[in-house]
Amino acid sequence: MSLRDTSSPVLIIGGGAAGLSAAAAMARCGIHATILDQDDCIGGSWARRYQSLKLHTIRLFSGLAYYPIPKDRPRYLTKDEYAAYLREYAQVLVLDVSLGERVDAVRHIPDNADAMRWEISTGAGTRHAKVVVIATGHYAAPHYPAVEGMDKFSGRMIHSAQYTTGAAYKGQKVLVIGLGNSGAEIAADLAKQGARSVSVSVRTTPPIVTREMLGIVPVQLLGIALTPLGMPKVIDRIGAVLRRVVLGDLTRYGLGEAAWGPFAARRPAVIDAGFVQQLKQGRIVIRPEIARFDTADVVYEDGSREEVDVVISATGFRTGLEKILKVPDVIDDDGQPCFRSGGQASAPGLFFVGFNETVRGQLFEINRESKRLAVEVQRYLAATNQDEQK
Repeated sequence: MSLRDTSSPVLIIGGGAAGLSAAAAMARCGIHATILDQDDCIGGSWARRYQSLKLHTIRLFSGLAYYPIPKDRPRYLTKDEYAAYLREYAQVLVLDVSLGERVDAVRHIPDNADAMRWEISTGAGTRHAKVVVIATGHYAAPHYPAVEGMDKFSGRMIHSAQYTTGAAYKGQKVLVIGLGNSGAEIAADLAKQGARSVSVSVRTTPPIVTREMLGIVPVQLLGIALTPLGMPKVIDRIGAVLRRVVLGDLTRYGLGEAAWGPFAARRPAVIDAGFVQQLKQGRIVIRPEIARFDTADVVYEDGSREEVDVVISATGFRTGLEKILKVPDVIDDDGQPCFRSGGQASAPGLFFVGFNETVRGQLFEINRESKRLAVEVQRYLAATNQDEQK
């Protein structure tokens, strides 16, 4: 679609996995969708992530709608291999992607002509659509913790989004804030590549699991098989016992008991990609929550302090939707959708996809959501067309 053609039945904002899968699923239903993405290439956000990153989910359940990852790819793709798959996906399914088009605002115009009730302001001009699908995901805006003295810290401070490789920090004293998947993997990478010291500040201890149980069964398959059974608290208790058998007692190394269970919380556990080994070998040290920064020192809640050269904030992201979505009551105070991912919001013609993270894997959920979304959009457009004909 050329920029001169500024009207479309469906505009999808975000050209990552969720946006691409949504467009493919709608194409299968006979609906043309145009994807708007601010990046200059498909898969760019994956390609920019840290070098050691691999998928935690297996190839079979990491593919998108109607074009699975080819069987010649490894069981667990690297971030570059997945970026290449996304480019291949768009090419094979002939998706309409407008790259380098940043979306600045999304507005609902109820009385617009021809039922094009959505106005999208972009860096390239203004577009109109009957349906808007928000597929920008959780990782749009890096989030830093608010800690006293951060602005006066004399060392270097970055977000995990800026981290590429531990080789850049060889011989340095590094503190990682946060023990999610990124924090654990970055800490392990730093330790392996020769950082002088690696500390991890942990506020809430997560459950940690191996990528494959007993080196045989991918943990994702257990998530897929056990989720429909219900009884999440029972499954979490059994999982806690299995984790202790496989990984041992991690309280001996400074980690407390897991504060939540992945099935009850509907949150993925931290997948061990070398973190536990480095922890047990003393190359990673667990620290309490940070109380404040004092020039070159970090002061922890227990009163201890530590001098560090670099702080890497692995404290997650925000959606950033509050900056572009000029529609009331569709996102909460944290910028998360108030409506089911893959379904319609309260504003007619507005949908979200790709915001559901579970123990089954986000890419697995995106595949399912995008197919459900396509049916919902098809119904909405059919009803809209009927109203126009009256």
